[in-house]
Amino acid sequence: MDIYLTYRGQIPSKTSSLDAVWSMRKSFHSQLQKLWGKEPFAILKKWEDSNFAAGAPNFLRQIGDQIFVPFYSEVVGVGVKLEIKLLTGLPLQQAVISSGDLDNRVKRIIDALRAPTQKGELTKNLEPGSRWYCVMDDDSSVKEVTASLAPYLDSSDPSESFVFVRVRTSPSAVTLANLAMLF
Repeated sequence: MDIYLTYRGQIPSKTSSLDAVWSMRKSFHSQLQKLWGKEPFAILKKWEDSNFAAGAPNFLRQIGDQIFVPFYSEVVGVGVKLEIKLLTGLPLQQAVISSGDLDNRVKRIIDALRAPTQKGELTKNLEPGSRWYCVMDDDSSVKEVTASLAPYLDSSDPSESFVFVRVRTSPSAVTLANLAMLF
């Protein structure tokens, strides 16, 4: 099953853009929350509800007092292929390569799609014990990335972007339990 996610806002190319990553992460979280427990992800909820009994893979990630719930991970045997369409306020004639660190913006988007790996990636003022839905557990779940850039014509603010992300599955281990997640 493909997942389609969107985000509208700033996507800076600087690595110190923790607030921007969290702005995207919150947007993706609210979209993914609507899928939790529904097919084909019902198996993840079933595993969690069983407290990961009978060898069910524990896919949850706890960083500090925050719980992250990745839909895909190596633990469940399903990685992802990401197709990212980034619309930015760049001039129509500007070359893609010189458009302000496209590769770093794509990296920020991927950071927002995954669970943080350390406390330093958490932002301030998170409610203790919050639960965050995310596409994947870490970068190792990404098997393929394609990114394209186009002008964002719906905004007069050159710092505003619109991103469209298509998440496709990439099996690393096919089992009866994760089979539904692959199609």
